[in-house]
Amino acid sequence: MKIHLYNLLLLFLILLNNNIFSQPVEIPVIDYVTINQATSLPVIHWSVPIPSAVNGYAIKRFIRSYPTVPDNTWHTIQRIDNPNVFNFEDNSITYGAAKPNLYSEIYEVTAFKINGSDTTYSLPSEKHKTIFLNGSYDYCPNSISLIWNNYIGWDSNFKQYEIYCKENNGSFTKIAQTNYNDTSFIHSNLNYHSNYTYYIKAVRNDGVESVSNLKKITVSTINFPAFLRIDSVTADNSELHISFDYDKNADTEDFILYKSSSKDKDYVSYETIKNSVNVKPEFTDTNFDKNDLAYYYITATDYCGQSVINSDTVSNIILSAESNLINERSNKLEWKDMFRDSVYKIYRSVSGNDFELITESENQFYNDNIQNIFENQFSTNTTSGKFYYYVLINSNSFYNRSNIVCAEQKETVIFPNAFNPKSNIEENRIFKPKSAFISDYQLTIYGSFGDIIFESKNPDYGWDGTLKNGQLAPVSSYLYFVRYKNAYGNLIKYKNYITLVY
Repeated sequence: MKIHLYNLLLLFLILLNNNIFSQPVEIPVIDYVTINQATSLPVIHWSVPIPSAVNGYAIKRFIRSYPTVPDNTWHTIQRIDNPNVFNFEDNSITYGAAKPNLYSEIYEVTAFKINGSDTTYSLPSEKHKTIFLNGSYDYCPNSISLIWNNYIGWDSNFKQYEIYCKENNGSFTKIAQTNYNDTSFIHSNLNYHSNYTYYIKAVRNDGVESVSNLKKITVSTINFPAFLRIDSVTADNSELHISFDYDKNADTEDFILYKSSSKDKDYVSYETIKNSVNVKPEFTDTNFDKNDLAYYYITATDYCGQSVINSDTVSNIILSAESNLINERSNKLEWKDMFRDSVYKIYRSVSGNDFELITESENQFYNDNIQNIFENQFSTNTTSGKFYYYVLINSNSFYNRSNIVCAEQKETVIFPNAFNPKSNIEENRIFKPKSAFISDYQLTIYGSFGDIIFESKNPDYGWDGTLKNGQLAPVSSYLYFVRYKNAYGNLIKYKNYITLVY
């Protein structure tokens, strides 16, 4: 009888024990996973209804890549043998360290119950996924684009995302908030050369929070040019050439020439050239009107097409010249430009080439006395009567040359009506004109029978009264024919008689 009762009691204990340990182990509930921003490590928080019903927990991480295990598989990274511990900061390196600054980490937790040598595990909790925040700076709109993944694990209890930011060493402030699945944000109107640090906070309906990794982004800018200046404006017939200098170390994409007929308004883009450090940049204005002032400035642009620096404004110099009707044997020069306090250098040429500096002036007018040039016409220094001029500014690394203009002087041609090759006065021995300011001269003298006895294409080379055989021509009147061009380009022709006497 005692044996029977003992067997019944043993059977009851066995059944009781099997019944207890055949109950499923409670499944933990992950409340949230977040990032400890001080350590940059994920932290998992969980709970179980009755902690005393379990002996501990296994923390599992989704392993993306590790040499000894298959990619994208779950592995236990930490076993916690204390049922009253409900959080874990993932500093495990068993399958490689967690990298929430590179991607989102995914976790699940299982509880376990120990029965002697047997360990029974619960089903895994719902998966929770950390927020991985990334972003980049876009120079052209001067904005930072943020993007992050959805927080996984709260389902319908999710409330909102909050975006936090601090500039340099300032404090974090909330700058925006978005809804679930709205996982991007653009932060605009930033300060150049500042560091911006961001994080995302996911908020549950009951106020529980999960934060992302910190993302630091530097707002960089281009290397702005230290200087941009127009260094040369040169008028050339119907074109104007504008060259400039600039900071070669700067990040400059294009240069744009702006032009206006008014100094203070209505500038329009005239021409664009690409930056090239191997070629000195120059603009050419082919619509340059030498009778009208034009104003110019140059802007340098970055690769977004935004202007980063402007040069000073300059204008061309417009010069006019004419013979002075009041003061003969002088040419009146006048010019205009925007440079009122400059020293102008005035250049002159009697051929259109080989200009020489004749004077400097702080005024914008000058009366050029050419009496000495006129008088030198009578000592074998014949000129055409055309006087070419330009004025320029050449100071402080700036060169500005006006258009070239021409003033025409009225010609002088005076022939004697008689000459004597045997005269005691040298001037009376040669038949030639006193001439000034003519060109393309030709003198032809005819004999009694209409034959040509003398020719000259130089007004300073005249007839000495001899025939082609070297003998003096007989005393008589001889027909001569003369032709020349004056400074205005008119061809002058006439004939007359010269009397040869002894």
